[in-house]
Amino acid sequence: MSEWKETEIGLIPEEWNIYTLSKYIKQKRGICYGVVQPGFHDENGLPIIRVNNIKNGRIITDEVLKISPDIESKYKRSRLEGDEILITLVGNVGEVAIVDSRYKNWNVARAVGVLPIDKNIDKNWLKYWLQSSQVQQYINSHCNTTVQITFNLGDVCNLPILDPPLVEQKRIADVLSCLDAKIENLRRQNETLEAIAQTLFKHWFIDFEFPNADGKPYKSSGGAMIPSELGDIPEGWRVGKLEELITVNPRESIKNGEIVKYVDMKALSTSSMEITGYVTREFTSGSKFRNQDTLLARITPCLENGKTAFVSILDNEEVAFGSTEFIVLRAKQNCCPEYVYPLARSAYFRDFAVKNMTGSSGRQRIPNDVIANYKLSIPDIKTIKSYQNLCRPLFLKTSSNQKQIQTLTKTRDALLPKLISGQLRIKE
Repeated sequence: MSEWKETEIGLIPEEWNIYTLSKYIKQKRGICYGVVQPGFHDENGLPIIRVNNIKNGRIITDEVLKISPDIESKYKRSRLEGDEILITLVGNVGEVAIVDSRYKNWNVARAVGVLPIDKNIDKNWLKYWLQSSQVQQYINSHCNTTVQITFNLGDVCNLPILDPPLVEQKRIADVLSCLDAKIENLRRQNETLEAIAQTLFKHWFIDFEFPNADGKPYKSSGGAMIPSELGDIPEGWRVGKLEELITVNPRESIKNGEIVKYVDMKALSTSSMEITGYVTREFTSGSKFRNQDTLLARITPCLENGKTAFVSILDNEEVAFGSTEFIVLRAKQNCCPEYVYPLARSAYFRDFAVKNMTGSSGRQRIPNDVIANYKLSIPDIKTIKSYQNLCRPLFLKTSSNQKQIQTLTKTRDALLPKLISGQLRIKE
């Protein structure tokens, strides 16, 4: 068993060392931050990574800002080459991620630091160390909070870096990276499953190409259509209000002070049904939800960006609460959860909601009654149930994957502090 020595970050194995981050930076390029004034979004421009794009060790491209090539060309030093580590410097400080080949020639915003890493340390090990509680505590204690939370580049260079022998760095990083790779694979499976579900919803309820009695696409096979205020709809369908199929913000009582699971807006994605996390806290206010409910962001800009989630993270009959800034949508008996989520995610429904927001320009929201009165073509119950039978396996698989993601994440988070501190050693 290793001997231990006392250091500024606590006890570490005798053969490990501590240096500052500056030791591991490519000196020719150095640490830098990115574009100071990116300007407005340019759909034909060049993408940059902002603070909101870095979360839990990943680069998330849900809401990517693109900037003018003329602006980007002034920041060649922060232009990404691949294999750099990014660290957030403003607001939600201390989030880190490794740049892979997909983001080569992208750039970053002013609030993101670019760390070009030399070869004398394993970059995966370094990423996990930067995510450790020791480093996060150091960052929090050195932040400037005068205007908004800011971590300066000078303090980034002085970050304490634990330096085990390189071979041990790689072993530890391999274990943690294996768990992360499995988590990422499950997320990608879910993206594929969700894309299939969205396609089926559009095919059935927008294009009216659900199977007819012969199993052929209804509309293109000459299925009878009738006129309505929304345009032609299948015979046997009718125009009605969303509240006929879906309960909007179901009212359920709970006592103040009760300890509950709580989800905030940051946990909702703009591109997938996953809820990325929750906290356990005392209940004060919010919207109650349970498994198979859909959560829809109701405020700007979250509504425009499509923040939506399908609840599957709860145990058995457990319920949870979330921010008052989203609406809970629950399928009634004549509907199904597999219909509600893709409807809420769809572009035309979101466009309707955005156009009907009320309030001040900086804090607009969509009222419950506007959502409840949304007009849509209501299918017959047989079509709804047939669609549910087709889509339910997709949603069940997605939910199963999300539970695996939770388990693997907890395992990784439990192992990380033990491995990177030397409490748990990996033998050859």
